[in-house]
Amino acid sequence: MAQKIIETLSDHILAAKAAELPPEVIQRAKDHILDTFAAIVSGSQLKPGRLGTQFARDQGGKEQCSVLGSNFRTTASSAAFANGMCAHADETDDSISQLHPGCAIVPAALAAAELLDASGKHFLNAVVAGYDIGYRFHRAFGQRSTSFGATFGAAAAAGSLALVEPRQVCHLISYAGQQASGSRAWVGDDEHVEKAFDYAAMPAHNGVTAALVVRAGFTGNPDILEGDNNLIATYPPCDPGDLLRELGRRHDIARTGIKKYSVGSPMMEAADALVQLVVEHKIRARDVVKVVARVSESGARTVNNRTMPDVNIQHILSVILLDGRLTFAAAHDAQRMKEKELLEVKEKIQLIGDPDFERAGTNFQGIVEVVLKDGNTVRKHVIKCRGRPDNPMTPDEVEKKAAPLMEPVLGDQQTARVIETVRGLETLGNIRALTRLLLSDRAAS
Repeated sequence: MAQKIIETLSDHILAAKAAELPPEVIQRAKDHILDTFAAIVSGSQLKPGRLGTQFARDQGGKEQCSVLGSNFRTTASSAAFANGMCAHADETDDSISQLHPGCAIVPAALAAAELLDASGKHFLNAVVAGYDIGYRFHRAFGQRSTSFGATFGAAAAAGSLALVEPRQVCHLISYAGQQASGSRAWVGDDEHVEKAFDYAAMPAHNGVTAALVVRAGFTGNPDILEGDNNLIATYPPCDPGDLLRELGRRHDIARTGIKKYSVGSPMMEAADALVQLVVEHKIRARDVVKVVARVSESGARTVNNRTMPDVNIQHILSVILLDGRLTFAAAHDAQRMKEKELLEVKEKIQLIGDPDFERAGTNFQGIVEVVLKDGNTVRKHVIKCRGRPDNPMTPDEVEKKAAPLMEPVLGDQQTARVIETVRGLETLGNIRALTRLLLSDRAAS
């Protein structure tokens, strides 16, 4: 008799803790963990992160796990929630096919690892398992919401550390299924607060909760996927084959992109194209008559004149023209969106959603044309900019992205120790040696 889907998933999650991963997967996992830590620490200073941290502080509870970028500890579920809010406080974190896995899975794995005094290797393996399971659920259930797949990924990561029996993991998946939810209605959020809750805080909290209630003895439906009133039948369309496809052979953390710029993913190539043009041709805003930016049609709908600066392509391209570069601080300066100088430049930006990009099967591209006052027109076409899965950042590039995001909160020396510790994560005896380095007394007021 063929093994059920849930049994195969359960076996994979249980085996993940002690798995010997390929060296290239270990390296990519370290990159994504460091990138997510940088997103959490920098995000702790932004509104969604401050709100999440304060909410967790107000809940009180046992001092079990660390809230990064801050100076206190709280329960495992609350720590996962707060770190999730920080991780997706803006657009710094990683992504794959509309899923942002790191901002939910890393906080969940970290909370479970701290609670159970897990080693660095076990934490790393849990993160990899979370990406594997989370993305498969995201794909299988039609990408209905990013929080849906992320909940299963967070639960798998926490469960791989907290549980020891196959039936427990079956119950874990059931409790994750009961909490999986969400819609794309976050697009109406003007300040990235609900988006941080939806993408990261809620699934991280719910994933840890699922693992801990089962660890505490809670029982439930042993087969939520194919049993009575199952999830697959309840939430069509679903392709059950996606849940197991290449499981154990394809590690999705190696197929997830790390953002070169802290902006909405659909504009990445256009931003990169304009940065290159500005540098190559020494362009200044005063030299420009018009800028035409082409991105995918679906991407244009996501980043067209949004109220959040880091998800507004017209604003970001204007910043690049004025500053000659794009920094984290500039991408998140909401007050600057009202400045007369920037608004004047923004009037020169034309966005085109190009359906040919989708038809070509390559959404990760952007074309920027700049018409100059001297009569010349310069053009740059970027396909799969640095950081996309097929064009990954090197470990050194990830470190150079992460360091300036963490240094304002942790300081230069402490940031350097965080990077060094992550790079030797598989040799770390207890994850608390790392989380201590990620705490700070410089919490935003």
